[in-house]
Amino acid sequence: MEDANTRAEKAAERGEAHRLAGRNEAAVKAFTRAITIVPGYPFALGSRGQALWAMGDLDAPLADFDRAIELDPRLGWVHLERGRLLTGAGRDQEALADYDQAIELEPDHAPSFLDRALLHRFAGRLEDALADLDSAAELESRLPYVFGERGEVKRRLKRYEEALADLTLAIDLDPDSSDFYLERAWVRHELEQSEEALADVNVALAARPDDSDGLELRGILHRLAGRTVEAVADLDRAIELNPGALLAITVRGGALLALRRPDAAYADFSRAIELGLDDADTWVGRGRAALDRHMLEDALAAAEAALEREPDLDDALLLRGAANEKLGRYPEAARDLKRFSLVAPDIFLSWVAEVSEGDSDLGHAMGESLKTAMAETLTDAARDLVAGAEAQTVNTADFAEVGAILRVGDTDDAAVVETRLARDPGDAFALALRAVLDRSAGRRDTALADLDAIVRADPAAEWATALRRTMDPGDPGGADRLTGLGLPPTIEAICVLAMTGGVDLVRTALPDGTWILSDMLENPPIPPPA
Repeated sequence: MEDANTRAEKAAERGEAHRLAGRNEAAVKAFTRAITIVPGYPFALGSRGQALWAMGDLDAPLADFDRAIELDPRLGWVHLERGRLLTGAGRDQEALADYDQAIELEPDHAPSFLDRALLHRFAGRLEDALADLDSAAELESRLPYVFGERGEVKRRLKRYEEALADLTLAIDLDPDSSDFYLERAWVRHELEQSEEALADVNVALAARPDDSDGLELRGILHRLAGRTVEAVADLDRAIELNPGALLAITVRGGALLALRRPDAAYADFSRAIELGLDDADTWVGRGRAALDRHMLEDALAAAEAALEREPDLDDALLLRGAANEKLGRYPEAARDLKRFSLVAPDIFLSWVAEVSEGDSDLGHAMGESLKTAMAETLTDAARDLVAGAEAQTVNTADFAEVGAILRVGDTDDAAVVETRLARDPGDAFALALRAVLDRSAGRRDTALADLDAIVRADPAAEWATALRRTMDPGDPGGADRLTGLGLPPTIEAICVLAMTGGVDLVRTALPDGTWILSDMLENPPIPPPA
């Protein structure tokens, strides 16, 4: 007659056969029979825990794992199984201790390294995850999931070329895994291999047409390639499958803006913010949609929110400047546009060109804004210069730098002034500059004639009358004191205007806004030294 241990072993063997075949209820019965025969049977306890867990239970399998380990702490595989269960229950620190113990007991068991790597990855410990995956790969060089997982970790570490190699190996080992193709598509997207990425994502979607991540990525790739309608179709389906897909929602918002559907775009960006995507770019997207919907105050608020998060974000500065322009707040718009021109001069110039060609109202508004900004800056600098002259602490180099940054003048040369006047004999600013040049050369009568010509053409040009008065020594405004400083004529003229009439006078005398824009296009702004 068989002894108890033999009968228990046979019952456990039947249980394991049932478990491996997926017959978990039968497995539980067989393992329970083995444990009834031999109550302290660690293998049967651990295996019954596996079967119970596969049936969706948590408490009973955990009790079995605990009892098995209590009876035999050297069972590495039970530590591994308990670690997996604890991971699923969100008890990560306890799970990590079990994985550590499993690896210590069975250092040649690749799955333990793999599971610990997954725990590290989900916790954001990518370098630790990579170290475990390297160990798993050394132990199991033909296990595709190890290389697929390592490829994903390397992508997150931005080691894209290495990630591509790992994922290609994973696909070679398991060409039927859509997950590997999708992950490789993300890597190729990061490497700007758009066509190859699209080919990979299409393979993944052929296997799983309703994979929201795959549809999201294909939508992004279509958007980058300018296939906006196709992008929106894919993103619509991705969001339908996963309403919380933040990336899909924001990319669709941008695509809808490009399709001139600002209402829908506004809804997408607002939804993304509600879901917790509270970054500057998302606020800019919402602000642009609000601007297109003529919700100007809303656009302004969105720009402010973006700039709170990234104070020098060029898109946010441009958005706030555009909103203020449309609201008629030219000085506020000017400050943003001026800052934008220094933060991102290349982007600024491209935008200026587009605005000048495509939207005459906005182009006019921007010209007005630039004139106001320049007038304010130059007036303040001129007054400082005059005060410095009185205190004998003049720093004309600083003021000249202001003029260079703002591109106020290519008119320091008499020949250039004459060229402007040949093109437009009534160019009041050029006449004023020639008057300053003539005065400096001792030709006072000729200077007065030019200023008189300005007044005759425009009797309301009080600034020219004020400038005429500075031709006499002892002018109460103090501007005549600048004559001996050796300033370029343009800067001297602006100083005179600033001292005789302030911002309004300087703004009136500056060249037309269109001329300013043209000059900025030809001579990009130079950021001031840090």
